[in-house]
Amino acid sequence: MKPAFRTGLRLAACCLALLAVAGPAGSTESAQHTAAELDRLRTYLAGMQDLRADFRQEVIGPDQQVVESASGTVVLSKPGRFRWDYREPYRRIIVADGKHVWFYESDLEQVTVRRMAAGLGDTPAALLTGDVAALEHFRPVDSWSSDDLHWLQLAPISAEADFSTVDLGFGTGELRQIEFVDRLGQRTRIFLSAIDRSPLPDDRMFHFKIPDGVDVIGTDDM
Repeated sequence: MKPAFRTGLRLAACCLALLAVAGPAGSTESAQHTAAELDRLRTYLAGMQDLRADFRQEVIGPDQQVVESASGTVVLSKPGRFRWDYREPYRRIIVADGKHVWFYESDLEQVTVRRMAAGLGDTPAALLTGDVAALEHFRPVDSWSSDDLHWLQLAPISAEADFSTVDLGFGTGELRQIEFVDRLGQRTRIFLSAIDRSPLPDDRMFHFKIPDGVDVIGTDDM
């Protein structure tokens, strides 16, 4: 699986992790502000069942230049279902139905299948399983306002997680931007646009049909 594709999965997971984040409020003014942003986040997510959007993804190098970029569409649906269609520069699809995740790379003619819990491990994607205990893996770190966005920063509690922080930017009542930093310091940004939260007509988009003639790697309990 290519690095950009793995980053796409982690960003999808971070986005969906918002569906159930929680954390304690501190006693300082900064902590109170962060707690208020958490309340804003909970209110936003409590009213969201489905979401469709266009996305643009950038990977930022050490010199702050864009070294990788991608674009496509994303569909999210509670609980634990998502579909990321990468259209540029390569055709990639990531689909989760709540039990399994499919990673399809058309140029490699390869599909990797993983169980949601076992395959995603101790990452933000673990929250997609619907396990309330997964909330204990995250903590709020900071909050601020910049460029007309209200930002909330989260961090994993586990030292074994493969990311260090994820920053969530909200504007005009919607999640607009995510910035993700992995343990090696690589920063990835994702921008959401054309957001639509109307109910999905059906759930067929979360049922991935493996194309004929491709190699299948992973679980055999389908």
